[in-house]
Order: sequence, then C-alpha cells, then structure tokens
Amino acid sequence: MGHLMDALARGVPDPETTEIVVVDDGSTDGTDRRAASLLAALPHHRVIRRATNAGKGAAVRAGVGAARGALIAFCDADMSIEPAQLVDLVTALDDAEVAIGSRSLPGSVVDYDNLPRTLMGRAFNRMVNAATDVALVDTQCGFKGFRAPVARLLFHFSVIDRFAFDVEVLRDARRLGLRIAEVPVRWQHVPDSRVRPLRDPLSMLADIARSRTGLRRPPPVPAVVAGDGAPAQAAVEVAGVTLPVLRTTGGTTLVLFPLCEAAEFDRAVEHIGRHGGASDTVRRLLTLDDLEAMAPLTLVAPAGRSTEVPSRAPAPAVEREAS
Repeated sequence: MGHLMDALARGVPDPETTEIVVVDDGSTDGTDRRAASLLAALPHHRVIRRATNAGKGAAVRAGVGAARGALIAFCDADMSIEPAQLVDLVTALDDAEVAIGSRSLPGSVVDYDNLPRTLMGRAFNRMVNAATDVALVDTQCGFKGFRAPVARLLFHFSVIDRFAFDVEVLRDARRLGLRIAEVPVRWQHVPDSRVRPLRDPLSMLADIARSRTGLRRPPPVPAVVAGDGAPAQAAVEVAGVTLPVLRTTGGTTLVLFPLCEAAEFDRAVEHIGRHGGASDTVRRLLTLDDLEAMAPLTLVAPAGRSTEVPSRAPAPAVEREAS
C-alpha cells in the first residue's frame, strides 16, 4: 500500500477523481483495517472484506462489481508495477476496450534474475496461446485496464476464481471482438510471492480446460431491449457509465446488466418502462454465445458523453490474498 499512497500523494493517479477499491480476500493479518486507515482521507475509496479466501479471480471480480468509474484498472497488492504507470494503461484505452500490461514487449523492463521461473512463465504463455488463441505475449501480468462496461461484462462471464481468470477474461474479449492493447511495463519482482511455480501453472491449465469444455458455464446476463426514441433514451440514462449499451441491427437499444443484483435490474426495467413506455421494453437473458453471435460488439457512448474515453481512470482495485 505504501507505493500506492506515495503515488496518490504525487497526484498520479489523481485522488480527487479516482476511486480506490481494495479487496481483502480473506486475509488474517488485518489488511482490511490497515487499508481502511490508510485510505480514510481519500474522497473516493472502498474496502471490501471477504470472509474466506476465494482466489484472485473472485477478488478482482468483486472489485469490478463495486467500482463506479468509467474506466477500471486493477493491479496486485505487492505493487510490482508502480501505480504511476496507470497513465500508460489508461492512454491505451483511447483506442481499445481492454489494455493489458506486458513484460515481454519491446520497451518493457523486468527486474528478475530467476531464469528457470522466467522460462516456465514463457512456456505457460505459449501453452495458453495454443489452447485459447488469445494471441498475446503476456496474459498473466497483474496489471490490466478496461472501459467499465466491458470490465463488468467480461467478469460477469468469468467463472474461474483463481489465477487463470486472466486467460478466461482475455479469451472472452477475443470472442466478443473487443480490441486489446498491450502496454510495456516496468516490473520488479517482489520476494514475498504467493505463486507456486510448479503447482499453480498446472492448476491454471486445468481451470482453462474446464472453462473451454463447458464444465463450468457462466451465468447469462440480464438485458433489456428498448425501442427507439424515448425508451432508448431512458435505457441509456439507466446504464450510466458502467453498464454496456448496444445498438441492435433492428434499430433497438440493448442494455446489459452484468454483475447486477436482481433488484437493481427490476428497478431499471421499471424506470425504462415508466419513462419510455412499458410496451416498448422486453426483458432478455443473453449467454456468452448469444453475444458472440453479435460480435464484434460496438458499445454506445454513455448519455451526455462523447465517444472519447476520459483521460483519467480509477486507480487499481488492489487485491490482497489471505495470509
């Protein structure tokens, strides 16, 4: 947390326009209390305490669901990548829906001299690319950014709770035709790593295999189809900056409600019906396959905003695993 607080003190990211979400994934060392104390002076912050350790993927999913900004980024709690590098990650979202840090691009700097583990990581990434066709040189770097509606959609369909969630999210982004930008990073190894170099890659490959074979199916996403005119305007207003909005080939507006509670969905449908006409709204449940058939997805800009992505993003949802 020290690196993050130093970066905030320097204004990168800007604490006045940035929401900090810390997810304590069942730690036993008082991480949640320490985080709450450190962040108390910030105007926008949240600490999420998970009672039991569910895994990094589950923790990041919780952070994404809680975030309220137009852009969402996450990084690991060890701060192996300085938070100031968020500027590069956010800039990449000007022309892409997803941006990922990479330790294997020209311009990247890696401070790590464990050759066997480095070679193992590269071999794992080759296996991932062969199994998923994500075609990315570094899927496991814990430094990723998204436009908020895309983040919510991808993590809604994510069912892997541990380390392989990155691969699943990036694979689904490819399936939906979303643009992924790779950003070189400066990465420094932190000795107190929780990754087990032999056991964890095997577990990750097993998770990827179960995801690919459909043994763990993601839940469908609730959606509302709103007719043109007033219903469409009401739907876009409900979506705000965090929910995905799509135009269908028939000219209607489709609002998706990923990572939303049923009550929130019901209130939104009621609002659209009240302001736009109940007869012009239809509830639907859409699977990942349904959305893939519509790919490449093109999202409508939030109400009252241009299609340009803001130049600043929320700081990372910092995930801390159990001690």
